[in-house]
Amino acid sequence: MDFKKIQIIFLIIFVMIDVFLFSLFRENSHLQTENSNQGSDTEIIKQMQNDQITVAPKLSTSGQTGYYLSAVNDDTLNNDVNKLSNQKVSYANHILRSTFKRPIGLYSGDYRDILDKLMKKDTFVSHGTEYEYNSDLSTKNSIVYSQKTSDGLLYGTKHGQITFDISSDHLLEGYTQSYMDDVSILREKTDIISPAKALVWLYQYNEIPDNSKIKWVRLYYTQLLSIKNNIVLIPTWVIGYTTSDSSSVVAKRINAFNGAILDGSSSTQSATKSN
Repeated sequence: MDFKKIQIIFLIIFVMIDVFLFSLFRENSHLQTENSNQGSDTEIIKQMQNDQITVAPKLSTSGQTGYYLSAVNDDTLNNDVNKLSNQKVSYANHILRSTFKRPIGLYSGDYRDILDKLMKKDTFVSHGTEYEYNSDLSTKNSIVYSQKTSDGLLYGTKHGQITFDISSDHLLEGYTQSYMDDVSILREKTDIISPAKALVWLYQYNEIPDNSKIKWVRLYYTQLLSIKNNIVLIPTWVIGYTTSDSSSVVAKRINAFNGAILDGSSSTQSATKSN
């Protein structure tokens, strides 16, 4: 049995353990819900207004489904650098950083329309057609494209993301790219919590400060665990909010299987959207 097969077996074992723990958590959660007098998720979201927390998106209270996915974090990008043109490229830790030798002018039209066309050229970026524009994470000077899977987008700068740097005078100066290879379904669909439930639990964990505005709640796939270059991805509710004293969007992550908070948060430099 080769080493890669052994790694995959270990990944499957970890997933089975995670599923088992999730089933115990869900059973306990149901018992707690039956004995709770806090009201429905919708009522709690309304109660958040007392803390001056506003919720911009309309959130579903219905349960959904998601997959366990597997992926490989290899050196595909580094192998494709010879195809790129007009770029000075560096590569380290599976991250490609590119600076255009001649910056590309974005003087007219929508940045997204221009970039969508450029993404189809393999001399511009590697595997560009496997990404799509991400309005949640993009700002005026930082345009983000996220890698697509069969069931949604990947999330995270190290896991399938391209971030384009736009100067104040509308020049596309370069980008940073990560890529997940061989993304595939590891386990059949499983129930996940609703976006409303994810927001309620984040609030009850005291992870949302008073005087905040919930900008978006979106389902992404993020890393659960990894062995060498083999990675398990799980559906994750990512909740973006701003506070009264900052225009930066803070993003918090909730495991969509069991509602646990995932370590780390991120923020954009500005909540201002691109053209």
